[in-house]
Amino acid sequence: MKFLKLTILALLAVFVLNPSLGNSASQDACAIWICLPGGFPSECSGAYSEFKKRIKKGRDPLPRLSSCTTGPNGEKVDGHYQLGYERFEPCDDGYVLRERRQGYRSTQGVCYRTQCVPQQYQENYNYRCEHYQAVVRSKPHFIKMWVDGAYLGQYFY
Repeated sequence: MKFLKLTILALLAVFVLNPSLGNSASQDACAIWICLPGGFPSECSGAYSEFKKRIKKGRDPLPRLSSCTTGPNGEKVDGHYQLGYERFEPCDDGYVLRERRQGYRSTQGVCYRTQCVPQQYQENYNYRCEHYQAVVRSKPHFIKMWVDGAYLGQYFY
């Protein structure tokens, strides 16, 4: 967590101290890199609006980091990300999640004890093994972020 805060502060310093941002990204677009890990606090309303606009228009939610920043010696800083969707919170230790799907989305999830988990979701299997209903996430979409090869984390939105 401390590494994440230091990285965000470093990016913020580069962003604020570098007024000549790359031509391909606006200030609000570049601010997404800084604001997303913090959950878009109130000072980041412009970045949040740009983030939503980029998703609605079918564009990548983040601009290329190299179009927004340079390192202390003017070198390019590179970043990348991976988008995803997780419908359920992780199961407790010793349990494995099994999901029932209808179409491409999961409709129900059950956490089973690891030693007796069924290979796939089975309605009548519940009585044989200790289990509980999986918790549905309120924000199931996520983004995993890396800057110069260093993993920053996974953030849900």
